[in-house]
Amino acid sequence: MAQRWTDEMLDRQAEENTRAFRELREAIGRLETQVAANTQAVAANTQAIAELREGQAMMMQIVMQQQTNIQELRQDTRRILDALINPPPMNGHR
Repeated sequence: MAQRWTDEMLDRQAEENTRAFRELREAIGRLETQVAANTQAVAANTQAIAELREGQAMMMQIVMQQQTNIQELRQDTRRILDALINPPPMNGHR
């Protein structure tokens, strides 16, 4: 036989539902706060990543310039060594 709901049972169920809704609203509020904090953290991370990429690009330019400078220095060193080892003849004599 189906149980009949008494006024007391309905009142108790209403109180439980009210308490459950209040707890859900509080949980939603905490989640919204966390979402806002996470959104700010994501924005900060995005900015930091952009800055890191910019720094990385500048470092790559520096490295490439240093490689060019090293190549030029090697060429200059070879020319100097060649001139020292094989000096040009002076007055047509060696």
